[in-house]
Amino acid sequence: MPRVLCFAAVALFGLIWTALPLRADERNLKGHGGPVKAIVVSEDGTRALSGSFDYSMILWDLTQTPPKQLHGFDDHDGAVNDAEFLPGGSRAVSASDDGTISLWDLKARKLIKRFKGHSHKVVKIAVNQDGSKAVSASWDRTARIWDLAGGQPGPVLKGHRNTINDVTFSIDGKHVFTASYDGTIRQWRTSDGEEVGELFSHGWGVNVIAALPDGVRLVFGGLNGFIGILNIKTGKIDRPLRPSERPFLSLAVDAKLNLAAAGAGDGRISVWDMATWKEKFSYENPFGPAWALALLKDGKSLYFGSLDDEVILWQMTPAKPFEPAEGKYPRRFQITEGIDPGALQFARKCSICHTLTPDTANRAGPSLFKLFGRKVGTLPGYSYSKALTSRTFTWTPETVEALFAEGPENYVPGTKMPLQKMTDPQERKALIAFLKHATETGKPANEAYVSYEAVKKKQKN
Repeated sequence: MPRVLCFAAVALFGLIWTALPLRADERNLKGHGGPVKAIVVSEDGTRALSGSFDYSMILWDLTQTPPKQLHGFDDHDGAVNDAEFLPGGSRAVSASDDGTISLWDLKARKLIKRFKGHSHKVVKIAVNQDGSKAVSASWDRTARIWDLAGGQPGPVLKGHRNTINDVTFSIDGKHVFTASYDGTIRQWRTSDGEEVGELFSHGWGVNVIAALPDGVRLVFGGLNGFIGILNIKTGKIDRPLRPSERPFLSLAVDAKLNLAAAGAGDGRISVWDMATWKEKFSYENPFGPAWALALLKDGKSLYFGSLDDEVILWQMTPAKPFEPAEGKYPRRFQITEGIDPGALQFARKCSICHTLTPDTANRAGPSLFKLFGRKVGTLPGYSYSKALTSRTFTWTPETVEALFAEGPENYVPGTKMPLQKMTDPQERKALIAFLKHATETGKPANEAYVSYEAVKKKQKN
């Protein structure tokens, strides 16, 4: 059933086209097992890279319909938050929750170098114009410059008072700009990492930042829903753009198309003509935030990442009259009521990473099918961390209880499992009771919820 009709809306900032969600396009990128955190399109428009909560980066061929998955790079120990092609398109870099930056050979489909140094998750990465350097933004309150040509670490940019959320090179590559939760944008020299100074104080956290093609301005978006154009020379706002009711979470700038796009926490995506800064297109996605954006080279479409396990294509022009929604909402990890307490704990804490069926569905964690009685770290085909493969215990109700009572980071130090400590003994008991049933059935979670209710009802009678 069609969800909504496209319509022309006259707003304070001019005439724009507004559309509600497109979900059924055959050009969507389907293959991830978790929400999509990153999407980027190659310079020639023929390929794309996507990064996901499922700990993987996928390379796509966009010349086919539907797009073809060329390769999945799953050698990460955390969610992949960002990815960038290097000039020429034969190499790429990715940034992960595991605190590393990875340099990849896309032709050979292998890792070239893993850069380490951050002590917290790396949320953004940018590459300079010639591809010789990358700069990363981390929640350890630092940014780091990396020598991609020589494979060596470079200067560490220290000075922010809180997490660094985004980073960009100046157009000429001589400077780096960092955006932080401390509310400031700072400027640094690329050559030695020395701070030039605090360029702008926004007051609210700054989430996203990008250099504009003219070389003298930046576009940035804040935690308070503000977005605007900042003059690098004066350190002042040249132009505010249409704000959002929720924080801005993503930016995409394409110099050849002369378009800039921004996505917000309420799912709204706006696209501006950079010649006039009039808003040309607007998209409303009520199903989740717009975590990642990439403009396609035809200037007619845009990819975005959200809570879906796929990258969604929005056809900006010509606007489609009806745009049916595909998928189930709320998502499996957003359920808040209506099922058994143990099933609810699984839905909220486990389902984003694990399936109950033999197939892992490309989730971040291994399947839990036949979990009890299985030696830790032994499911064939899953890439476990050394922290698990070096252990010898077996999964039992007692070991699962200990895992959640102590927390994965304490029970199995060094694991890539997310922090999921459960302090309530009754919640742990309910979860284990549900798992004892559901991991034996091989049924998808929604069917396991129903069958478990039936079993409990039968036991009562």
